[in-house]
Amino acid sequence: MSSFQEALAALAGAQKSKKGVSLYSRFVNRPIGRVIAAGAYRAGLSPNGVSAVSALLTAAGLVLLVLATPSLVTGIGVALLLVLGFAFDSADGQVARLTGRSSPAGEWLDHVIDAGKMVLLHSAVLVALWRHVEVGDGWLLVPLAYQAVAVVMFSALTIVELLSRTLPTTEGPPPSPSTPRALALLPADYGVLALSFVLWGAPTAFFGVYTVLLALNALILAGFLIKWFRALDAYSSLKPGILDR
Repeated sequence: MSSFQEALAALAGAQKSKKGVSLYSRFVNRPIGRVIAAGAYRAGLSPNGVSAVSALLTAAGLVLLVLATPSLVTGIGVALLLVLGFAFDSADGQVARLTGRSSPAGEWLDHVIDAGKMVLLHSAVLVALWRHVEVGDGWLLVPLAYQAVAVVMFSALTIVELLSRTLPTTEGPPPSPSTPRALALLPADYGVLALSFVLWGAPTAFFGVYTVLLALNALILAGFLIKWFRALDAYSSLKPGILDR
């Protein structure tokens, strides 16, 4: 078995494309996930085992959000658990690539956990607001709207990636990652949402940031839906990169 440093070096050369990835995932989540993946490899954890740890950390963060009284300590605890859960989510695929144990079942499990995370996080925000914060009933629609946007974005992205595998493509050099695009995608990055819970000790401030993130995600989703529909509708043109995110 390779050493931790050897595993870390091997993972550094086996990363996914930076195309369509926000600055947070590129410079924070993936590097943390790489360290976790090297440690998981040395500990003998399977990719599915790493996925299970990711799910447990996320679930613990959401339980803390719902049950604990809003405070700075609670917010930091929730954010830390969600951020770590997200990092383990990145690590499971890296462990699979490092060990050559990628499988359709593992990919399916990863997507199921991600789908559950999208639904349960915003459900937990709704329940936490109802239990701990005095807000008008109308404002409770905000987590429901955010949940709808998150689910549609996740589903649309997953489906377009699956469809792209079935369509003929034209070979060409991989597109270079765009820093302005990576910056613009920050509001849609789960890690940024996870970090926003640091503000949970001041629920009004948190809810303001949460609402702004919802609005930005809705705009990003609208742009993606138009792009993906047009790309799929015109796939027969076989333009290079037409199905790229």
